[in-house]
Amino acid sequence: VIAVETEGETELGKIETEIGIISEETAFEKGIKQFGYMLMKIALILAGLILIINISMGKSPLDSILFALALSLGLAPELLPAIVSITLSAGARRLASKKVIVKRLSSIQNLGSINILCSDKTGTLTEGEVKIHGYLSADNKENPIIQKYAFLNATFESGYTNPMDEAIRSQANTDITGYTKFDEVPYDFIRKRLSIVAAHEGKRIMITKGALKNILEVCDKVQLSDNSIVPMTEFENGIREQSKEFSKNGFRTIGVCFKDVTDDPLINKDDENQMTFLGFILLNDPPKEGIAQVIAELKSKGVNLKIITGDNVLIAENIAKQIGVSPDSIISGSELLKLTDEALFSRVDDIDVFAETEPSQKERIIRALQQRGHVVGYLGDGINDASALKVADVGISVNTAVDVAKESADMILLEKELSVISEGITEGRKTYLNTLKYILIAVSANFGNMFSMAGASLLLPFLPLLPSQILLTNFLSDLPALAIASDNVDEEMLQKPRKWDIKLIRRFMIIFGLESSIFDFITFGALMIYFKSSPELFRSSWFTESVITEVLILLIIRTRRTFFVSRPGKYLILSSLFVIAIVLILPYTYFAGALGLVPIPLSVMVAIFAITFAYSAVAEISKKAIFKKMNY
Repeated sequence: VIAVETEGETELGKIETEIGIISEETAFEKGIKQFGYMLMKIALILAGLILIINISMGKSPLDSILFALALSLGLAPELLPAIVSITLSAGARRLASKKVIVKRLSSIQNLGSINILCSDKTGTLTEGEVKIHGYLSADNKENPIIQKYAFLNATFESGYTNPMDEAIRSQANTDITGYTKFDEVPYDFIRKRLSIVAAHEGKRIMITKGALKNILEVCDKVQLSDNSIVPMTEFENGIREQSKEFSKNGFRTIGVCFKDVTDDPLINKDDENQMTFLGFILLNDPPKEGIAQVIAELKSKGVNLKIITGDNVLIAENIAKQIGVSPDSIISGSELLKLTDEALFSRVDDIDVFAETEPSQKERIIRALQQRGHVVGYLGDGINDASALKVADVGISVNTAVDVAKESADMILLEKELSVISEGITEGRKTYLNTLKYILIAVSANFGNMFSMAGASLLLPFLPLLPSQILLTNFLSDLPALAIASDNVDEEMLQKPRKWDIKLIRRFMIIFGLESSIFDFITFGALMIYFKSSPELFRSSWFTESVITEVLILLIIRTRRTFFVSRPGKYLILSSLFVIAIVLILPYTYFAGALGLVPIPLSVMVAIFAITFAYSAVAEISKKAIFKKMNY
C-alpha cells in the first residue's frame, strides 16, 4: 500500500481540522457585544459632558466626578450578565426535562432564532428500522428461493452487522438445516457487494447480494419465478424500470444473484462474474408516526425543514410526499457538484430536498443557507456530519451518535425526535424574549434617569440624587428582573423566529427615555415650584418615583398586550410588589438618614402616584406603537 495523503490531507484529517477551528460567535453573543458597545459610547459621551459642565459651573470637583461616575454606572444594565446566565440556565433546565442536553448555553437563544432546520432522513423522519417488504423475481412475482438465498447470505456473512442483514435474518423464517459456510468475500464500498459460498449435499453455491446496479454488472442471465433461465439482455431494461418504480413507491432495492461453484468453491472478487440474477429484496423504512404533524408545527413556527439524505432521488421524493415536504424542489448530489457557489446561493432557498448527497456537500449547503441570511440548525449523528454540525448555527446530535458528532454538537437529544426540537425552539424563543425584556426596561429607564439627572444637575443648585441613591435605585429596580427567567411569555410572541434587533432596543431607549425624562421634569417642577421641597425631600420623592416607575415599566414592556391582560410569572409579580413595598417604607426607617432620605408628606406622595399613573398610561400607548411600527 502506498499512502499518498497523510495527517490533515486525509479525509478524516480534514474533518478533524474543520472541527478544530475555534467556533465563531453566535448571533446571541454578537448581539450582546453590539449592545455593550452602544451603551459604552453613550455613557462616555454624556458622563464626560456632565462632568465638564458641572465643574465649569463651580460645583465641587469631587462631587462632580462621583456624580458623573454614578451616572455612567446608572446607564449600564449591571445585572445583564447575571440575567443572561440565569435565563439561559433556566432554559437549559427546561430543555433537560424535555430530554435535550445543552452543551453550549448561548445555543439556546440560537435555537429560538433558527428558521431553517436541515435533517437526515433515516431515523429522524423515518422509523430508522429497516423492514422487508418482499422478495420479487425479475417477472415481478414472489419467489421463496430469493428469500432463502438472501437468508443464507445474511446468516453466513461475518462482516460488520447492519440493519439490512438484521432485517433479513429476523423476518425470514427459513430452514437452512444442512447448509454450511465454505467461503466469503466481504462487502466493500467499491464493489458494494457481499458474496458467500454455501455448501449443501455436495453442491456449493456462490450467493451475492448488494446494490442493484453493482449486482447487474456481474450477471449475464436471469432466473424467473418458474425457475426458467433467460439471457440478461431480455430483462435488463425491465429490471431497471422495476427498480425505478419501487423507488418511486419509497422502497430501497437490493439485488440477489448466484452461480454454481462446486468445481472451484474458493472465491475472490474476480469470481463475481457470469452470475444469474435471481431477484429483488424490497426494503422499507416508513415515516415516523405523526412526523407530518411535527413538520407542520415547525412550519407554523416559521421553521422550514430541508431534507439532506444519501438515498436516491426517487426514494427521497416519495418520503417528502408522505411527510408534507414539497417534492417539486429536489436536487441530487451529482447535480450539486455541477453548481458553482454562486449558483447554489441563488437556488438554495427553493430546494427542499437534497438527495444522493456526499458528506462534503452538507457543509456547503449549510453555508449557502447562512449566506442567504438564514439561521440554520443541523441534525446529524455520523462522522461525516461533524463539520456540518460545527458550522451550523445550532448543531444537534443524539446520544447514540459517534463521539466526534456529539463533540461537535451544541445540543444532544436523548431521543431522536423532531418533536423534541420543536419544543426546544419554543424554549429558545422564551429565553430570548425574557432576556430582551430586561434589556428594554434597563436601557429605557436608565437612559431616561441619566438624561433627567444630567439636566437636573444643570438646573438645580444641588445634586438631584446622591451617588449612593443612584446606585440604590439601580439595585432595587433590578431585583424584579432576576425573576424574569421564570416569567410567562405571550403565545403570539412564540410564533416566529426572533433575532437580535439593535434598532428596536435603540428606539425603545430613546422614546421611553425621553418620555421618562419629560415626566421627571414634571416631577421636578411639582416638587420645586408647587411643594417648595428641600433638597432632602426632593431626593426622597424622586428616588421613590424612579423605582416605582421602573418596576411598572417592566410589567408594561414585558408584553405586547395591555399589561394587566398578560399575566406575569409568580416570582416576577411577588418581587415587584416586594420592591415597591421596600421603597415606600425605606424613607421612614432607621437607615433613611444614612441614605439621605426623609419621610414624604401625604400630599407629595399623592402627586407622585398621579404622575406615575400618567406616565404608565403614556408608556402603554408608546409600547404598542413601537411594536407595531417595528412589526415585532
